[in-house]
Amino acid sequence: MSDLACRRLARPLLLALGAFALAATAQAGPVTYAQVQPGAQVVFQASQMGVTMKGHFGTVHAQVHFTPQDLQASSVQVSVDAASVDAGSSQTNELLRGPDWLDAKADPQARFVSTRWSAAGPGRYWVDGNFTVRGATHALRVLVSTHAQGKALAMDADFELQRTSWGLGGGSWADTSVVAADIPVQVHLVVAP
Repeated sequence: MSDLACRRLARPLLLALGAFALAATAQAGPVTYAQVQPGAQVVFQASQMGVTMKGHFGTVHAQVHFTPQDLQASSVQVSVDAASVDAGSSQTNELLRGPDWLDAKADPQARFVSTRWSAAGPGRYWVDGNFTVRGATHALRVLVSTHAQGKALAMDADFELQRTSWGLGGGSWADTSVVAADIPVQVHLVVAP
């Protein structure tokens, strides 16, 4: 068979394979990320009289249903066990678990539950929701950045929590010249399809 004849036969075959691949992709539908992988992290920092203190929560729970092509059906819920706070010293940890701060005995979990997702650029989303801590619930908006991690998707959120809105830091800690009002928080999740 001549080279020209081979090319003539190959072209319809390639077109048919391309159409089959497109049809298979269309039937597969959009990818939904719902399996949260181990290693979820919630870290924070606070400034006490100009000195930065860093901490994290040892127990983080997350439920995610994220479909980039269907943001109306997407949701996320992240909670931490307040008693799992770790700021580097047992004395500080006890203070943060106590009634002036997280009040872990009265309200064992701090949680964020999304109410709306909206696109904010390639791989970036505004997520509106409600954040509850110490029994107080207020609206909170966070910017989530995503990037592929193999077949999974890493989701990172950075935001500042206005601690006085939730009553974090009672008594002598209420003074924002002692502990700054803004508490930067970072959340990291990895979710798989």
